[in-house]
Amino acid sequence: MSLGDYLAKNYGPASGKQRKSKRRGPETPTAHGVNVVVTDDDDSVRGVAWPGDVAEEAPTAAKPRFKDAGSSWRTVTPATADPVSELLGAAAGDEDGPAIAEGADLVREYQAQQREKDEEKKRLRLERQRQKEAQEAAEAAAMEGTGNQPAPASRSPSPAPMRYGLLTAATVKEDADRAQASHMRRLRELGDDVSGRNAGTIYRDAKTGKKINVDEARQAEQEKSQRRERLRLQHAEWNKGLVQQREKLEEQRLVESMKRSGSEPDGRKELEAEQRARQHWDDPALQFLENKRAEKHAYPVYKGYAPPNRFGIRPGYRWDGVDRSNGFERELFERQAATSARKADAYANSVADW
Repeated sequence: MSLGDYLAKNYGPASGKQRKSKRRGPETPTAHGVNVVVTDDDDSVRGVAWPGDVAEEAPTAAKPRFKDAGSSWRTVTPATADPVSELLGAAAGDEDGPAIAEGADLVREYQAQQREKDEEKKRLRLERQRQKEAQEAAEAAAMEGTGNQPAPASRSPSPAPMRYGLLTAATVKEDADRAQASHMRRLRELGDDVSGRNAGTIYRDAKTGKKINVDEARQAEQEKSQRRERLRLQHAEWNKGLVQQREKLEEQRLVESMKRSGSEPDGRKELEAEQRARQHWDDPALQFLENKRAEKHAYPVYKGYAPPNRFGIRPGYRWDGVDRSNGFERELFERQAATSARKADAYANSVADW
């Protein structure tokens, strides 16, 4: 027996007309207890087995690949989708497919069950929202009871929950206004210590975030401004020069001595001693006074020759006479001397022809 005869005997004769390839819709599951009677368009092909048809397999339990000796878990293949949804989807997507003759009541029953579940979920959501609002109202009442102000005797009922679904603009505005009014009413019912009403302004540092006392900050700013003013006056005094400061100190000392002369018997003697100790540049005995003054208050100084410098600083009295500088001061004085000599020569040459 050839292969063609075997196929014709067991699977029917081959059709001369080539069938068009069509995407098969999802198969109708039969493992969920839904019995649907389907009427085919053509009664002549009912029950005929076609080549390529595969019998539907029920979900099988596969043994786990990895398990310990005491494990009782079994790996089960995933179940198929909702049979009614697959059936409706297959019927709607396939125009040439079979038409549903019976079982529509099961579909309607399934849809009614789904609607009941949605309504139950919506009811539970509204109930949870009411419980939450009641809890917030109880917490607000407890907070008012702990404050200084007594809680109000009668409280307005909790507002109606927000409505959902397809709403008009007026309905949405009404719900928003009602929620805003309820929120403002709860704020007005809170105590001043909780809501912060009539509280003073708190100033904080921008960097650290610490609280700032306004009085202390103002006092510190005043002290800082006074300190700046004192420094400005000191700088103004320093810019006047040492001679002016010395003369001012002498005048103050003279005034103080004159004040003491009237009240103390020895004030005149102190004034005379101070005037005798004062030195004048045209005094013929100045050299003797300088030697006498040096013996009393002068510090030891270097007596020998020292190279000059720009600032007129003399070396210490322990200097050994060795010049350890880099020669900058000597070159500076030489350059100044050459410049002054060149200026003198230029001036002499410019006036020679007069």
